[in-house]
Amino acid sequence: MFDFPPAPPALGRSRWSYLLAGALLLACSAASLWGWQLSARSLAQEADREFVRYSELSFTNIGQRVQHQIDLLTSFQALFRAGAAVGTDDFSRHYDEMQVQSRFPGVQAIQYSELVSEARRPAFEAMAARESGADFRIHPPGPRAEYMAVRFNLPSRGNEAALGLDTQAAAGRREVADRARDSGRPEASAPIRLVQGRPGFVVRLPVYRHGLPLNTVDQRRAAHSGQVTGVLLSDHVLRDVLPGLEDSSFRVTVTDRGLIDAPATAELPANVEVARLDGPVRDLSPGPVDAAAGPADRREHNLSMAGRLWRVEVARPHVNHALAPLPLAVLGGGMAIGLLLSVVVGRLSWLRQRAHLLAWQLSEQARAAADRLQVVFNSTADGIVTLGPKGHILSANPALLRLFGSTSEQLLGQDIGLLLTHGAPTQTLPWRPSAPGVAESADQTGQWQARRHDGQLIPVELAINKMEVQGQPQWVAVVRDLSEAVAAQQRIAASMRALQAANELRESVFRHASLALVVTDPQGQIQAVNPAAEQLLDCSAATVNGKALLASFHDSADIARMDQVMRRLREAAAADLTSIGPLGIERQAHYQRHDGSRVPVSITLSALRDGDGQVSGYLSISVDITERQLLAEQLARLAYHDGLTGLANRILLEDRLRQAIAHTQTHDLPLALLFIDLDRFKQINDEHGHAVGDQVLCEVARRLQATLRQHDLVARLGGDEFVVLLNTLASDQDAALVADKLISVLSAPMTIGAHQLQVGASIGASTYPEAGEDAAAMLRAADAAMYRAKQAGRRAMDRLSRRTDMV
Repeated sequence: MFDFPPAPPALGRSRWSYLLAGALLLACSAASLWGWQLSARSLAQEADREFVRYSELSFTNIGQRVQHQIDLLTSFQALFRAGAAVGTDDFSRHYDEMQVQSRFPGVQAIQYSELVSEARRPAFEAMAARESGADFRIHPPGPRAEYMAVRFNLPSRGNEAALGLDTQAAAGRREVADRARDSGRPEASAPIRLVQGRPGFVVRLPVYRHGLPLNTVDQRRAAHSGQVTGVLLSDHVLRDVLPGLEDSSFRVTVTDRGLIDAPATAELPANVEVARLDGPVRDLSPGPVDAAAGPADRREHNLSMAGRLWRVEVARPHVNHALAPLPLAVLGGGMAIGLLLSVVVGRLSWLRQRAHLLAWQLSEQARAAADRLQVVFNSTADGIVTLGPKGHILSANPALLRLFGSTSEQLLGQDIGLLLTHGAPTQTLPWRPSAPGVAESADQTGQWQARRHDGQLIPVELAINKMEVQGQPQWVAVVRDLSEAVAAQQRIAASMRALQAANELRESVFRHASLALVVTDPQGQIQAVNPAAEQLLDCSAATVNGKALLASFHDSADIARMDQVMRRLREAAAADLTSIGPLGIERQAHYQRHDGSRVPVSITLSALRDGDGQVSGYLSISVDITERQLLAEQLARLAYHDGLTGLANRILLEDRLRQAIAHTQTHDLPLALLFIDLDRFKQINDEHGHAVGDQVLCEVARRLQATLRQHDLVARLGGDEFVVLLNTLASDQDAALVADKLISVLSAPMTIGAHQLQVGASIGASTYPEAGEDAAAMLRAADAAMYRAKQAGRRAMDRLSRRTDMV
């Protein structure tokens, strides 16, 4: 027996360990509170950024939707600016060409109202009845000095009651129409409840008689002849322009603030709500915005809409992010971890105290050996267990206790096989000496599923070696936790699956995008094209990928412009500039297909960067703009040419006349202007109708163009008045010769359908600079000369043609 020295007290060390456990609990609690506040602040900042982004997107999209609808009404106004007579077919044709019902769902109706005096009312009603093919009466009934009667109304179905409506009969309607007449601009009404029961508003655009001055309010009132009216639905101001609202809790409200140019001293009217949308449930009914939201939860923007001021307000409900699930989870998890760590530290302190007392009772030699063994035993990261001959646990290190979540009392004496094989008999383990074909001294390593004390299964690696203690066979097993390794493998597999899914998604987007996408290397060689690009370029990916340059589809002018764009992108990338923006640089160009056809396109070119931030290539996004250019050309022709004859209108004539005067001043060449007025045209119109009269005007236009030189300009000012610009004459006397020739040509009989008709012409001529030194003076002089020629002709009505008067 050994004589063990008395064990020293270990209370001091135990006290410090418990103090450490308490300090650890306090530190973890403080860290939990800090993490709670940090996560709540992060959630609030992210919500603020999303709110600001959505608010700016809402302001921009609503403004564009409103302007888009007003631009549509302006295109109808342009029909009447050209000076040509606009009939029901012209109005309907333009309505169909603009695809109003499909492209502008918010437009309830488009109308044209004509200003009619009481004296002209019967004739106007008869004419409108012939146009519409139905009974036409101006209503509401009752004599008035003048009417603003709806003549054209599309779509007619559902809006039949509006045809013939006097829009000036009601004071509110007249006020909007008077503002549009006096300002010359589109003017909108306050929000109203439409006849169909839906909220909406009305935009009115003035129409003036062609050729009259419009510089002052009095001139515009004198020239006012009608108005174009658009009946717009309020709920379509927001519909389909606010992406993602159904998944958010934002509220977007549009309110009318009254007239923009209202006097500063005038009292602002109460806000009238135009439209409102609530997420995730759409609510278009008027109502007050939730007043519980604070200033930080509201954003406002003023929008100018056809003379009125709209306020767009985006609001969100107030949210206390500190009570969100994530911050609360951070707080609770941190507190739980702190409590667990303090318990573990206290437990380890108790175990250490007990081991110290046992070690103190050993002899100096035994104590030194035990200390060395204990250091190795306790400091290893892997679990170490010693087993008896029958597989029962004799000892276990702290790592093993932590691994199985058990105490030594719970593990000592247990069969290791019950912990590794889910209760399988011990003799089935391959390292057992009784296992067939396995030597007693064999070392075995394998992977197993271990069961923790709480029932959780964990993967472990078990390495068992045989040893002898005092001549008795025992086993030492090293148990290594494979949870982290298995979890790492699972994370790698999940990352690979996510990467594959992302690649498949990008490939799907690239393949199904409606825009033409072309990816090139830094030298411009095509690396990939999507199906839309194959269709636009009329090629296949197999023939161009890695084999053709994008420049091969452009002409030399386009190549030079695209080189400038690429150079700018390279300079921006080298300087790390962000001013170009994520969408790159947009240019218009043409694609030259291999069959020789050219396609106008809008191209957006962006630089692609690799992981190091270097330019690895370029992305070209193209869209066919053929229809856009055709529409622009059509609108330009309507603006500068007569709709009936195709001749130049007054706008184009005055522009060409100013150019001709400037050219004459420089080169000192004769310049003449012929003002032509047809004779007997009104008689033909009254006897045979407007359709025959229109054919006569077209025939006159054809004869004028066929008689004159190609570089002479023929214009129709309206009705039966034509003007000819002679800008390359040899002498001033040539104008009279040309006028006589035109009188002869126009006096010749013409066959219109079954009618043999004959018209004459009175021509007044003016020359530069005798008649004046600007375009307006020459036109007035030619008009006066024509009038004198017509008066002279009335005194000799037996002639087929009138004489020419020169100024």
